[in-house]
Amino acid sequence: MGIWKKFSNKIVTGWDPVQSFEKKDAIDRIFWVHFLPNDNEVSPRSYSLSYSLYLGTIAAAIFAILCITGLLLMFRYVPSVEHAYWSVKDINFIFPFGWFIRSLHLISAYFMISFVFLHLCRTFYTGAFKKGKRENTNGWLNWLAGVVLLLLTLAMAYTGYLLPWDQVSYWGAVIGTNIIKSIPIIGDELRYFVLGGNAIGQNFLSRIFILHVLLLPFLAMLFISYHFWRNKKDGGMACDDNIESHSDNGSVNSHTLAASKPDTLHDTPLFLQRLIWVFLSTLAFAVLLALFINIPIEAPADPVNAPNPAKAPWFLLWMQELVATTTISIGQYRINGGLVGGVLIPAILLIWLALVPFFDKSPSEATGVWFHRTRLRQNVVFTAIALAIILLIFFAYFCRGPNWDFFWPWEAWPGAH
Repeated sequence: MGIWKKFSNKIVTGWDPVQSFEKKDAIDRIFWVHFLPNDNEVSPRSYSLSYSLYLGTIAAAIFAILCITGLLLMFRYVPSVEHAYWSVKDINFIFPFGWFIRSLHLISAYFMISFVFLHLCRTFYTGAFKKGKRENTNGWLNWLAGVVLLLLTLAMAYTGYLLPWDQVSYWGAVIGTNIIKSIPIIGDELRYFVLGGNAIGQNFLSRIFILHVLLLPFLAMLFISYHFWRNKKDGGMACDDNIESHSDNGSVNSHTLAASKPDTLHDTPLFLQRLIWVFLSTLAFAVLLALFINIPIEAPADPVNAPNPAKAPWFLLWMQELVATTTISIGQYRINGGLVGGVLIPAILLIWLALVPFFDKSPSEATGVWFHRTRLRQNVVFTAIALAIILLIFFAYFCRGPNWDFFWPWEAWPGAH
């Protein structure tokens, strides 16, 4: 009961503030006051396109588009092994504008992966997760929330990829569950839990559907809300102008972004203006692409005849390539690529990404500055990892053919017409 009361007091005021210090305390504590900014004065650089690129706002706008289009698709989609594929075909060819809604949903999903990743890159390259000269901030918490949001975005995209129940969906599920099976000790039990049995079937599809339309979006909404709130509590965006204004005026209250200065701008109209025009611009661009890009649907799922090659969705191809590359036989011994490339390497990268704020010892002057010279080593390592993942995706997508053999992109595959 005490935990619930503490949580509810974060949402609404638990008492009627009378004294001025009580009102200030209420402002500090209530979630909604910090989720959207009150009329603070901020540095113009906080809303500069050249600094933030508006990547986080774009990602949030795309999530809203996904929720709306996903809700519309739910009216026609049937989450059953017998009818899922045909319900998607009905959406594509019978339901009015169904092809457009499905294309808009899928394009938006791929956009969200890209922009969440780019937002993470921007945060890293500017060192925005660091405290800098602002002592009362917890930028590392927002960084961890961003890492979780990246994982949730990939999970939502992967579960949505499986729902059409066509050939690529079914065999994408096979690839994913085989990687789960390669986890030592708990792999078999975890795969059984995910599948709801020993084989991919109705229980698995039902689980995926619930994850995709209910649990994962709910968690994403919670973390997006926390991401906004945490940014507001920490005094706004960690750009150098804000940090300087904080250092000039000593400590800053958690609800105050910057001291009042002649060169500051009002936060509320700026934020709302940016939110509106970024959402409309993002929606217009996604709609334009959806009008001209028709998303195909493959043949119905066939558990007997696997496509050759069977590939994971593009955003997970780097893991599939690692699995293939690290599967090595030496005499009678065989290295389990599913464990090494599908579990260990991604887990190491994820742990490293989560711990970055704790190992970054660059000076406070590097906070909020693009490619600061004192963070050269960190930036080089991060860039090398990001480029390696991107190159693995392109290599697996364009250069892997039947039996996972190498082919140049312009080469014809054996038996292809």
